[in-house]
Amino acid sequence: MKNRPVKVSLIGKENDNVYQIKFPKLNIPVNVNEELYRKMLRSPQYQFDNLRKDKREKHFA
Repeated sequence: MKNRPVKVSLIGKENDNVYQIKFPKLNIPVNVNEELYRKMLRSPQYQFDNLRKDKREKHFA
């Protein structure tokens, strides 16, 4: 059985490089640091549904 990526949304960014991510079935956003946010962007386990494709690809080396 193949696992589907979790569809998440970027809510916003706070001043100290903390990103707010909205997960399905959670009522409050999850705060993650910049390092974890970048790992999530590259991971096949997460799909950001509100980011433009060119913005996602910019984070790849």
